[in-house]
Amino acid sequence: MVRFEDRGSAAVERPLRREIDPRRAMSRERPEVFHLITRLLRGGAEAKTLDTVLGLDGYDFTVGHGAACDETQVARLGENGVETRRFPLVRHYNPVTAVPAVASVARHLRREDYDIVHTHSTEAGIIGRFAAAAAGVDNVVHTVHGVPFTEDRNAVLNRFVLACERRAAKHTDRLVTNADVIAEEYLERGIGRREQYTTIYSGVDLDEFRDPVPADDLPGGRPRVVMVSRLVDGKGFEVLLDAAAKVCDGNASVCIVGEGPLRDSIEAEIDERGLGDSVFLVGYREDVPRVLAASDVLVLPSFREGTPRVITEAMASGLPVVATDIAGIPEQVADGESGYLIPTGDSTALAARLEEILANPDLRERMGEHGAKRAEQFSVETMLAELDGLYEGLICEDEVVHPSGGIRR
Repeated sequence: MVRFEDRGSAAVERPLRREIDPRRAMSRERPEVFHLITRLLRGGAEAKTLDTVLGLDGYDFTVGHGAACDETQVARLGENGVETRRFPLVRHYNPVTAVPAVASVARHLRREDYDIVHTHSTEAGIIGRFAAAAAGVDNVVHTVHGVPFTEDRNAVLNRFVLACERRAAKHTDRLVTNADVIAEEYLERGIGRREQYTTIYSGVDLDEFRDPVPADDLPGGRPRVVMVSRLVDGKGFEVLLDAAAKVCDGNASVCIVGEGPLRDSIEAEIDERGLGDSVFLVGYREDVPRVLAASDVLVLPSFREGTPRVITEAMASGLPVVATDIAGIPEQVADGESGYLIPTGDSTALAARLEEILANPDLRERMGEHGAKRAEQFSVETMLAELDGLYEGLICEDEVVHPSGGIRR
């Protein structure tokens, strides 16, 4: 059975609320919050989720994740007293398992009686919100970590995801975006209503990146271009290799830091292009602050992003950034001041900007100083305070008053 709740200018489709055992509710000392993410790996969405559940006091958190997970991430949560639950049917862009996944998550939500369900990433966001609606959860939050509708993806898939996002928004109390521009794009696509949105930038522990000892075991010489990313589609590795062929002349080097399913194909492409003496696959590194300290410019030629944490980390490290002009990146990088913004897929523009920065140490220093100041607004403390306010507002059944009154201006 469904009823409609009037919230502002539009009706929100909601199932009837569950009957809650009053004895259990009275015995609670802290609100219980369930986070659901598609893959618990080592990406930016996962880092923001872990920062939230490990950094926010006053709540009992459970983290649900799909089939793909990194056991060290699971262990880290367990060691810090955060319960985890694996949902094998929650998978990356797998429509076959999506419907049974909704049923699986809904069964869990009916049993556990959480105060808030908070979903992350596209697949878990759609599955988790439909499950929350079926289970009658009162407070539902979804964080949009990046825009999933991009030209490099199948048009049919884009339309399907858009239809799901529009429907899932009807079962969402708050839509959290990592940048104002993402909220505006979602609204233009007919996803949700303006009063549902709030911008909370992804936070980073800035102190960790301000003065580390530079890594001394990176391949190649200085000046060094670094890209820190999972090796997956959409990150623009082919664009970087095209630019590297024009830029690397024996004096500069490129280090690609990260792991993922594209490692073998990227390695083969490096060899085929004859770039083995200047472009290096470094693999996953735990000491990213030291890696950035040993580098001279960060590059991120992605086709789809949210507000990448690594850009904030690079700015906190005093590095200029060259990245694509998409999603929330322009809210991080001030074009011409803390780095440069380039069109997606434009290896010529990337090569030109890298050549300019690599050839000019004074420009690198000036841009790095500007970026370090700009990074202050992306601190983890600010992120946690704003999420805490959002949770409190929902639990108290009051409207959340964001510091800037809704979408950040």
